[in-house]
Amino acid sequence: MTICRVGMVVTLALFCSRVESQSIATLMGVPDDHCSEVQSTVDGKTFACMVWDNDPQKFSNPPQLEIYRDHQRVATIEPGTPIREWHFWSDGEQLSIHTGGRGDVGTFRLYDTATGKQIDQVNSVSSPRDLPQWAKDRSELDDESVPEGAFYSQQRKLWLADVLKQIDSIHPGMTRRDLQSTFATEGGISTRQQRIYVYKDCPYIKVDVVFSETGAAETEDRIVSISRPYLALSVMD
Repeated sequence: MTICRVGMVVTLALFCSRVESQSIATLMGVPDDHCSEVQSTVDGKTFACMVWDNDPQKFSNPPQLEIYRDHQRVATIEPGTPIREWHFWSDGEQLSIHTGGRGDVGTFRLYDTATGKQIDQVNSVSSPRDLPQWAKDRSELDDESVPEGAFYSQQRKLWLADVLKQIDSIHPGMTRRDLQSTFATEGGISTRQQRIYVYKDCPYIKVDVVFSETGAAETEDRIVSISRPYLALSVMD
């Protein structure tokens, strides 16, 4: 599955590179401001459009999804309550939609992409783990794929100990170049003197770094202070 935000044309997968020569809206046969977000199947033949029409109310509380194939709309889905999350399922043959509340609250419906007909439904559950696989979002499926057990727990402890040693080796007086051997820059607001860096092998491990400019290349700026490592979700520009 690929995702493209139409209008801003933020590309999140290889297929979306086609917008350089032809917009996603053109590929679907709709106006540029018709969709706030588009997902396509892996083969790029079927699209699902979150209907927007440049309406702020529809953007914040999207009520409608449309399915397109071969430049034609094949189905319109209107669950009746705001759409919170949606994704293709079963190689694009089905579309899962979560409406109403957030998290595991609300209603989960499964639709046939060829006809737009509903084929399954699950109401609020006590835990995301109680949801059928088709109703779980990408993060929930990823969480379930993490191996558990004493062996894996010990391996994670050893890995974290090694990470902390690497981070402790970075100290004031070193250069930005030294820092970049272990860390990469984080998205969001920053300046040359201060910014957030993330550990290269795990972007959820972060440090805040303050630099002094040397007057030479930026990579030669000196570290004035570096925070203790902390955990946080990724920030996108």
